Amino acid sequence: MFLKYITFFSGFFFVIFSAVLLLKEKPVRKDNKVLGFLFLLMAVSGFILSSYTVALQAESYSFLTYFIPFNYVLLTLIGPFIYFYIKTLLNRPVNTRSCKFWIHSIASIPALTFYLYFLFLPTQERTNLLELSFQEEALPFIVLDVIFYIQMTMYLFTCYRIIKNQLKVSSKISKGAIMIDISWLRTLMIIDLIFMFVTAPLCFYFASVQVSNVIAQSAISIQLVYIFFKSIWQTGIFPGENISETKIKEPILKIADEVGEDYCRTLTNFMQEKKTYLQEDCSIQSVSEQTCISVHHLSNILNQRFDKSFPDFINEYRIDEAKRILDSEQSAKMTLEAIGYECGFGSKSSFNKAFKKLTNYTPSTYRLRSKS
Repeated sequence: MFLKYITFFSGFFFVIFSAVLLLKEKPVRKDNKVLGFLFLLMAVSGFILSSYTVALQAESYSFLTYFIPFNYVLLTLIGPFIYFYIKTLLNRPVNTRSCKFWIHSIASIPALTFYLYFLFLPTQERTNLLELSFQEEALPFIVLDVIFYIQMTMYLFTCYRIIKNQLKVSSKISKGAIMIDISWLRTLMIIDLIFMFVTAPLCFYFASVQVSNVIAQSAISIQLVYIFFKSIWQTGIFPGENISETKIKEPILKIADEVGEDYCRTLTNFMQEKKTYLQEDCSIQSVSEQTCISVHHLSNILNQRFDKSFPDFINEYRIDEAKRILDSEQSAKMTLEAIGYECGFGSKSSFNKAFKKLTNYTPSTYRLRSKS
């Protein structure tokens, strides 16, 4: 019974965290939105689990006639939200209009299908199913548990690998005018993975919704404790180190001429051969990982030797590719928006802005001139 109070307490604080993140200003506005909705999912899931547990323990059957255990749908969305948060935090844009984005919702389909079936059951059958599953889990709930454990474990492993690769390059990510330390996320992924491996055997051995609820509520509470204390110590979700302050404290980075020239050759060859700039999620972190040039060194040679920022450096390659397409016969078969996406831009407006900045023409004007 004590756990239900902890879960309500955790849910309450996750709602507060969610509100703060959703209202927090730039430069991490997009990241905050994803994390805010993730916390909201966890809070609502916690409240549903607690309400279900309290109703059955108190034998409040009138409540169960209106209760819909929608928490499984919410739980299957937590993994994707964690993944999208990591991607946006590491400056790897998420294209919500692509098929790859919506593939992440597949794990929610069995839960949605079951709840549609559940809604059409007679009231007494729904109540009986909820009562029975609380002590001895019914087959539909077992299947949903299996799907959740497999899906969540895969997402946690993927996120851990992404974070681990980033930490090999740098533990800090630049977001506008601040630097964010992401080392805390690796520990969180490890804690979550350990919890999944420890609780999976218990969940399927006891095979009851009561045990599953206790495990889920414990997970939510553990998340809150870790995130709460990391945030108090300013190394969690709310930290921000001003870049200008960092630059004053750190010595100026110097690279030997031979090393700098080698980096330039490596970077140029990499861009020409791999053409990673055609990917929308191309970031300084991903280029750093693939070229084995640290983010600090990469930023330095771009500024000192190319006299460009990373976005300008990448956009030059993208605009060159766009000009090649616009000058070709292929252009007549493609819209300007499609050409922008083909060259790695995430939207038509960003394509137009970058194109005009580098050529003094809009893409449409350039196409007309090339055909005249």
